[in-house]
Amino acid sequence: MALPQVLEQQRETKRLQWEDYVQMPPKGEHAEIVDGEVVPLAGASAKHQQVVVRLCALLYADEALRRQGAILTAPFDVVIRREPLRVRQPDVLYVRYEKLGGVQTLDTLARLEVAPDVVVEVLSPNDTLEHLHAKLEDYHALGVPEVWLVDLTPNHVFVLTREEEDWHWQQPASGEERIPSQQLPQLQITARAVFEG
Repeated sequence: MALPQVLEQQRETKRLQWEDYVQMPPKGEHAEIVDGEVVPLAGASAKHQQVVVRLCALLYADEALRRQGAILTAPFDVVIRREPLRVRQPDVLYVRYEKLGGVQTLDTLARLEVAPDVVVEVLSPNDTLEHLHAKLEDYHALGVPEVWLVDLTPNHVFVLTREEEDWHWQQPASGEERIPSQQLPQLQITARAVFEG
């Protein structure tokens, strides 16, 4: 066997497989898995974390939303596909209990293997367009119906709704404009509330 083939074979065997992944206990590490390769994610800024906390508080304040589904934050794995293994960790996600088989399953949930109803990604300055595009492709392939992109500069929230071939980008919400969620239409959250509390 030629050396390039041997090296490629070695590289393939070091990639994380589904069988090994499911045997691993959740470690709470902020990392994603891209085609079997574990990719550590950089720590978040204080502003990023404040936005995540505010957003969770705003979502949690809606009693109907709370009763119907779970609000989860990174690091929590969302399995995009098993082979080759691809796992993402959105900053915030919302998934209805009916997709999980009921609220009681939440206590034993180690990872999510269904499409969340809403995924939220808070954009960081070190995020590349290529990385963002790859995440959006993964969420689309999984069947996520709605993604919120929270842009810390200039304090905009973009809502993307899934269409058959790609994402439909709505006008960004800013200031006192309400975040136009189709999946959570009862929400009355303004962009300002996400960024300024």
